[in-house]
Amino acid sequence: MYDVIVIGSGIGGLTAAGLLAGVAGKRVLVLEKHSEPGGQTHTFRRGGASWDVGVHYVGAMSPGEDPRLLSDFLSAGELGWNRMPEEFDRYVYPDFELRPIADETEYFSRLVELFPAEKQAIERWFTDVKKARRWLQLGFVSQMLPARAAAKMRLAQRLTGRLGTMTTRGWLDQHVRDVRLKALLASQWGDYGVPPAKSAFAMHALIFDHYLKGAWFPAGGSSRIARTFEAGIEAAGGAVRVEQEVIDIRVENGRVTGVHVRDLRSNTHDHEQTYLAPVVISAVGARNTFNKLMPSTHDTKHLTAPLRDQVDQLGVGDSAVVAYIRFREDPRVIGVDGSSIRVFGDHHHDDTPTHVQNLLDGRATEGFISFPSVKAGQPVHTAEIVTSAPYAAFQQWRKRGVRNRGADYDALKQRIGDGLVALADRVLPGFRDLVEHVEVSTPLTAEHYTSHPWGAFFGLPATPDRLRMKPLGPRTPIPGLYLAGQDAMSLGVVGAMMGGVAAASQVLGSRGYPRIMKAVRAGRAPLRTDGPLPQGRFRARVVLSRELTPSVQELTVEIDGEVGTWVPGQFARLLVAPHEWRDYSIVGLEEGRLRLLISTATGGLGSRFAASARPGTPLRVELPLGRFQAFPSNRRRLFVATGTGLAPFLPMFADLMQEDDLLVFGCRTAAEDLTTLLTDPLPSTIRCISREAVPGARHGRVTTELSKLDLDWRRTEVYLSGSDAMIVDATRLLHQKGVTFLRTEPY
Repeated sequence: MYDVIVIGSGIGGLTAAGLLAGVAGKRVLVLEKHSEPGGQTHTFRRGGASWDVGVHYVGAMSPGEDPRLLSDFLSAGELGWNRMPEEFDRYVYPDFELRPIADETEYFSRLVELFPAEKQAIERWFTDVKKARRWLQLGFVSQMLPARAAAKMRLAQRLTGRLGTMTTRGWLDQHVRDVRLKALLASQWGDYGVPPAKSAFAMHALIFDHYLKGAWFPAGGSSRIARTFEAGIEAAGGAVRVEQEVIDIRVENGRVTGVHVRDLRSNTHDHEQTYLAPVVISAVGARNTFNKLMPSTHDTKHLTAPLRDQVDQLGVGDSAVVAYIRFREDPRVIGVDGSSIRVFGDHHHDDTPTHVQNLLDGRATEGFISFPSVKAGQPVHTAEIVTSAPYAAFQQWRKRGVRNRGADYDALKQRIGDGLVALADRVLPGFRDLVEHVEVSTPLTAEHYTSHPWGAFFGLPATPDRLRMKPLGPRTPIPGLYLAGQDAMSLGVVGAMMGGVAAASQVLGSRGYPRIMKAVRAGRAPLRTDGPLPQGRFRARVVLSRELTPSVQELTVEIDGEVGTWVPGQFARLLVAPHEWRDYSIVGLEEGRLRLLISTATGGLGSRFAASARPGTPLRVELPLGRFQAFPSNRRRLFVATGTGLAPFLPMFADLMQEDDLLVFGCRTAAEDLTTLLTDPLPSTIRCISREAVPGARHGRVTTELSKLDLDWRRTEVYLSGSDAMIVDATRLLHQKGVTFLRTEPY
């Protein structure tokens, strides 16, 4: 039994959980469907590189500002923030460009210098931005208050809302003549995902004002947000559990009693259980909460019907396409300084059909270019190029599984990626020459990994209708049920964080908000780390460390405690540095001894930990995780691996090897050939060595060998594990050959 259950580990859910744990000592269980905590603040890693899926920069994080105080309290001071350059953005249009600066007076002067005839309109812009922002924040404050006081504040807000609830385009058309200035002032609409003709002016004003004092980025990357916040939750006896899919919210006698969960890390993948708590906070969006998770009893449906109608009336916002890029070298050689670049093909932000068609044709005309490795101080350099895209453009592939959407989908993603790289190269000459690898996500990716319906990761769209309606807020008509996150408050990182504050305030009662802010301003003592660990996490120690190759370390780890059953193909998560976890496939797990193969080639935190680990080195482990599994089959099974991508296949072969299984393994040199260095059982194997000719091996890459194999591809099941470049190239090739069963595990 927990005091509170939180559904979803985005920043809204983690903020609510962390405040209830840190301020009131409540035992909170946070449940996350994905294998990584953090929601839109999580990162994903490939071969030592990392990308931030939703955080590109954050405002209001100067020391002493409320969001920074909250961050410091929730992380017990462990989450650092890097100040971005004063010119943190660059807006590039075909005939002009501007660099906003983190100084309101200087920003105003730059605008007037560009558009001297529009000085009066620019003055009016800054004045009305302040008015609309203050008006909107009245509504936010009301969500922190008891119901009676909140109603009075909302009434006052409704009487003064004409400015805030006009569209951004409406304000610009009314006050600005120059089409270029209209475009420029609307440039930040991508930060909340609604173009100016549809967005509420107050929401655009909030975003514009939010960054007037500059922008910040989490030191070490956005994954640090979840990892530092969860420590405070655990210190109060709570837990953040991943791979836990909430099926429904339990309601008995008109009141919340807990949640029903499918444990996705279970070896059967259909294990279900119920967690009990008198309070449930849903941080997975109003649409998921009321349309998917609530029970369908008559009373509950009747009580939540107005909220469902409101959600339906507001509709769904657009999603995005993202190109995730790894560079061969530091992009600062071409002038990158950590600031972002927004590129626009014309002055008309609302011309969506033209933009979308150009994107799909590989001729991207607009995009937001970000450099997470430079901002976070990461050694492997990366970039992200984001551009808005409707779900409908990708809907025809919705029913096909991840990595199995077919050759036409692969070709579309490659075309989109090439177009986005070309776009970046036009504004940053030399960008294309630095690119080593590109991986593209679509709205289908966002829907799969974050569970946002139709990939709409901004939640309910920020339209005038949303602001005219009674705000959803954290309160619901079901006693014990609250909302947190973007839909409960506002969009973006800080908006979702304040949604978590609002939910925690309501849970704690009429004095909840002042109680929270008093504790936050007082600060927090360092957290204890010697308490009991949550379910699924263990203390452990290294008992064997062996260098197999110059770039592969074999570790054997002894675990304290009973792990239970696992499935070959699953992985373990190791704490390799404070708040830094890395994932490694389980090669073996018997009698509490965990065997791993770890690449040390990247030189990152995980590599350095593995290279320096000695018998007796203590660590923490979370396991088993993941759903990469081989199945018995009456069809041919082909396994393709590069480097330590062989690791998940080794227990599969030991557990259930079939007579006609075939392994294609690739590495660069004979010294890196793990198939000759390990004694584990292997099926018939084709060895591919790319950088030297070796007797008994093929000279070349695994994809070259795959192109030559003569198999009945439609009756072949293929498993891929290895470098991201190999996975992408092999997936494209195999789809062209007609493979329909394809499972992958990039590392």
